[in-house]
Amino acid sequence: MLIKKILPALILGSVLFSCKEGSKTKGTTKMEAAAPKLELIAEVKGLAHCESVVFDTKRNVLYVSVQGENEPNDGSIAKVSLDGEILVANFVQGLNDPKGIALLVDKLYVSDGKELVEADLNTGGVLQKYPGKDAEFLNDVAVDKDGNVYVSDMATSSIYKLDTKGNFENWLTSDDLEDPNGLLIDHNTLYIAAWGKRNSGNTTSNPKGRLLKLDIPNKKITPITAEPLGNLDGLQTYDNSSFLVSDWSTGSLYKISKGGTVSPFFTAEPSVGDIMYLPSKHLLGLPMNKQSKLLLYRVTVK
Repeated sequence: MLIKKILPALILGSVLFSCKEGSKTKGTTKMEAAAPKLELIAEVKGLAHCESVVFDTKRNVLYVSVQGENEPNDGSIAKVSLDGEILVANFVQGLNDPKGIALLVDKLYVSDGKELVEADLNTGGVLQKYPGKDAEFLNDVAVDKDGNVYVSDMATSSIYKLDTKGNFENWLTSDDLEDPNGLLIDHNTLYIAAWGKRNSGNTTSNPKGRLLKLDIPNKKITPITAEPLGNLDGLQTYDNSSFLVSDWSTGSLYKISKGGTVSPFFTAEPSVGDIMYLPSKHLLGLPMNKQSKLLLYRVTVK
């Protein structure tokens, strides 16, 4: 996820692909064609620089991070119905630059600049704020089966961790994380949609990242896609064998298998953020950061 304040030079360029069905060239990302049918069911406007959307299964609602207009404490979390009605515009208030969201029982965790915020899902009240020591750009949030909360820091190529005792610390820093953005946990594996490692001191570079996987017990990092794809942002499970991944800079969405095969899925506009996909409902949510709106699509699975 990318905040509205990031330097324009970091999002220059586009990602172009020449797709060959079933290509198996060694050392390159395999590409396959895909043409799902998407039906727009709602266009939710008035969400200033929205960045992330998640589904609350218990309350059957969506939560959307709204970054606001670059004013102190003007960020919030909005509560939205599945058919696109804004139920509560400022459910969680007083945030600065909220991005990734994850839910754990009756708590909401959202990255907010250099700290992780914990809020009450029953009231919307802020329960706790956890400053990240040396953090610069906290981004997406994911929770494991034991209740540990992981947060990407794109600026320092790090992963922070809030453990079950309330300790929030840098868990891993590595260039191999390629400036991590989107996070997704499945059992003991942390999947990472990488923005792409920027050259130190070179703000005109056009980085591109890959889809990675990290074994949580031993912290081993392995690329899933052989080649960089783009400024990867949102990361969601599509089915048992593949993911949906968004490219912030181009608005492209890709279906990527666990074996690394990439299929074009859908193209929105640039600045699509931390996407949501609900396989059981075939519902796709695209927070459009620059456009300040949330798009909800029904996906026809062939």
